[in-house]
Amino acid sequence: MIHVENIVKRFGSLEVLHGIKFSVERGEIVSIVGASGAGKSTLLQIIGTLMTPDEGTVTIDGKAIAGMSDGELSEFRNRHVGFVFQSHHLLEEFSAEENVMMPMLIAGVKRSEAQDRAKQLLELVQMSHRLTHRPSALSGGEQQRVAIARALANNPSVVLADEPTGNLDTATRDEIQRLFFDLRQRTNQTFIIVTHDEALAEKSDRKIVMSDGRIL
Repeated sequence: MIHVENIVKRFGSLEVLHGIKFSVERGEIVSIVGASGAGKSTLLQIIGTLMTPDEGTVTIDGKAIAGMSDGELSEFRNRHVGFVFQSHHLLEEFSAEENVMMPMLIAGVKRSEAQDRAKQLLELVQMSHRLTHRPSALSGGEQQRVAIARALANNPSVVLADEPTGNLDTATRDEIQRLFFDLRQRTNQTFIIVTHDEALAEKSDRKIVMSDGRIL
């Protein structure tokens, strides 16, 4: 469902990705691991269309990313890619429900439909009791659950997670790990997860190890 072919990325004269190549099946949970500076987050941003490679192609759900305009990339990203970051990036002035609604409203979904789906997704991640709470009233684990619900808002082809358990205590980290696999079982959702969490990486269907911009 995702095909990454010979991706090269340079920052000035420094080449940080050297011909990266791999594929991901629908419903697969793939972890990308490696030391800091290995190029993991750069690769994830390229897959998520947040960054353009200097060479190579990314295809998601049969759609090649190369050649899209900025507007086309934004629309594609909104509809096909969900993001979960180490820092939750929830909008502080909005409730949990409103944060999950936001990607759907941007996509042109009617407010009533977006609200109904937001409630369903928050129930799915066991946050239905926190619909009206703002991020400041939520724990770190609760904020991450809301962020995961938001990532699922437009039923994306893939959810990309960058160190999603990095800021969490051990118990909460384990809860979020279980949540990823529960969501895959319920929705057949595809996940690509950049992580230093070896426990999460070992539980994944596949672990991709990177070093110095290459896949080992």
